[in-house]
Amino acid sequence: MKKITPTVVDFQTGELDTSVDAKTYDMYLAANNPQESKALDNDPASIKRRADKGSVYLLIENDEIKRVILPIQGYGLWSTMYGFTALTLEDTVEISGITFYSHGETPGLGAEITNPNWQKKWEGLEPYDDNGHPEVVVAKNANSERSNEVDAIAGATLTSRGVQSLMNFWLGEQGYGKFIKKLQEGEITVEELKNAKGV
Repeated sequence: MKKITPTVVDFQTGELDTSVDAKTYDMYLAANNPQESKALDNDPASIKRRADKGSVYLLIENDEIKRVILPIQGYGLWSTMYGFTALTLEDTVEISGITFYSHGETPGLGAEITNPNWQKKWEGLEPYDDNGHPEVVVAKNANSERSNEVDAIAGATLTSRGVQSLMNFWLGEQGYGKFIKKLQEGEITVEELKNAKGV
């Protein structure tokens, strides 16, 4: 049986955070509260502040974590883009999907981030290098032999660069990087999720 389980992660430690209700927690609202967030000095996604805790949605099937769904956010050409990316955690981490649900990018250009044909190009992308650092590349005429590259959107250089930056931010140390590593190494289990508050 498949089940989507919401949970909350402490960005600093990568551990589950059971102090808040995962079903009602709003990480973007928390980012506006100085007591629940931090100002970013290193801010490649241009979001200015990041909440101390992040929402995560886990696809659990037969007591195994099959997929991790992460909120993503970052600035493009004209707007902050909001979406989700999904990861599978086998021998290597792979992107299984990306979608954007809110943005103000240029129709016919940057707004192509919502085009299913472009989003499909992300499937199977391997976002981490051999050292475990995120290295997503959104490039004009992406090299098909490189598993971390995806085609940029024609005529939308700054939007494409914004997507690249936000993906590397949220998959990195300031985002969900520590949590993903703990999942890969088996330090966070389904049993722990079941015992967490709000699950």
